[in-house]
Amino acid sequence: MKKIRYTAFACALVIVFTFVFSSCAGVRPYAILHDKFDGYAIAYSDRLCKINIKSPQGFVYDVQNDCFVFSKGESKVVYPGSTSKLITILYALSVLPPEKVITAGDEIDFVKAGSSIAYIKKGHKLTVEMLVEGMLIPSGNDAAYVLAASVGREIKGNDIDAGEAIAAFLEGVNNYTKTLGLCGTFLTVPDGYAGEEHYTTTEDIAIVAKAAMANPIIAKYARLYTADVRYASGETNTWVNTNKLLDDQSKYYSPYAIGLKTGSISGEYSLLFAFRFDDGREYIAGVFGADNKNERFEDANTIINYFENIVDA
Repeated sequence: MKKIRYTAFACALVIVFTFVFSSCAGVRPYAILHDKFDGYAIAYSDRLCKINIKSPQGFVYDVQNDCFVFSKGESKVVYPGSTSKLITILYALSVLPPEKVITAGDEIDFVKAGSSIAYIKKGHKLTVEMLVEGMLIPSGNDAAYVLAASVGREIKGNDIDAGEAIAAFLEGVNNYTKTLGLCGTFLTVPDGYAGEEHYTTTEDIAIVAKAAMANPIIAKYARLYTADVRYASGETNTWVNTNKLLDDQSKYYSPYAIGLKTGSISGEYSLLFAFRFDDGREYIAGVFGADNKNERFEDANTIINYFENIVDA
């Protein structure tokens, strides 16, 4: 399957034009796709699988063969919601030691109403690693803001306020995306709860998911359905994952699933997931823009069942 690749200049013009003129009319802007020679691009298999998913966008990455074996809707941008928390986490772990204890402060006030939360309050103390856990299991937007503000203060100094700290984080994380090799991603918030100005692509988010699964801290917690936790300040909590692939009481449960992250924004539902079979085959996949919460899990089951029943994808 031949892919059209834009030059950087042409892509910039397309993105500006479509965001200014098209998105207001409900047309999803075009994505900036990787040039196959840019050093970061994931190759597409010569034999892309035909999988019938309902979500308008999706991908499957074959870990062993280091290539996409399924792709849908890659030419348009993705609104990632909480799946972009993985970028926040990867950046934070590149700046802060996991054992560092953070005290939650005024950045909690930036958490929007209706957010998924980890029930972190001002004055609670948590390690960086536990904040990561709180972002991955209950998808805590509060954990995301506390972690982001800590990164910002690490960069700019502890005497700045919460808003300045978050701004410093956002400047840093958008520079960090380039070091990951992303070319069509921009973050405006640390938790993913944003509008169309916060976007990525299927190619970029696959690179993020690949890096996330290679990180032992993320891999450890992304596969857990529930966890009983004790903060460094002594408070206890029970966190429950929003990923039904990991819930052995759910009809969507898969014994092969090993993560990764749910997301939703403006009535669109997404899922980044990884799965591994007993014979060693491993895949990372994503579905984006599902019409409801369960459709993304139905699509995930469709994808997992497809690869379970073939030997040579």
